[in-house]
Amino acid sequence: MSSHADTKKIFFYSISFFLFFCSLSCDNDKNQKDIFDGTYDSSIFSINNFNNIKFKIYKEYDVTDLPDADSAYYGFWGTSDFERREFELRFYSSNDKAETSGTFFAEEATGNDAIIKKSDASWKEGVKDRRFVGPFGTSKNYPKYLDYVIFGNVIVLCPSEKSESVHGAWDPIENCRKLLSSIVN
Repeated sequence: MSSHADTKKIFFYSISFFLFFCSLSCDNDKNQKDIFDGTYDSSIFSINNFNNIKFKIYKEYDVTDLPDADSAYYGFWGTSDFERREFELRFYSSNDKAETSGTFFAEEATGNDAIIKKSDASWKEGVKDRRFVGPFGTSKNYPKYLDYVIFGNVIVLCPSEKSESVHGAWDPIENCRKLLSSIVN
């Protein structure tokens, strides 16, 4: 009978051990997903925060015609060269300024119906960088950024990419989450 009791104890401890590690894993997932819960709304970020995580600036845009913006950049970031994505960063003096002055322009530049033709765009700077161009420059242009996030004082245009080699690359919010999680961790 003690053999049966020992088997029950082993089973009980195995299940307890498994549940414990599952709960740790779930907590880690929760922590990753919580960066957009408003905790960072009052944070002020600069391009230096992004440089510190090896964000590669390709262009700095002229923000003269982007109301209340302090600066804007186009560049690349990824946890490896294989997973690098293109992002656009728009910096404002505060979260409130980003929301009130930047939302319209971010919405215009993102989504399936994004304005990617310079003549139609309200802010014309960098429009060509916001689109994928078909093979050999064909006219099959489509938006590069399918969503955006306002994170503290910065608006990040979130890229989406069809990739068989990188799981989840198509999810624009997840791509922004990875980038921004690196800054706050």
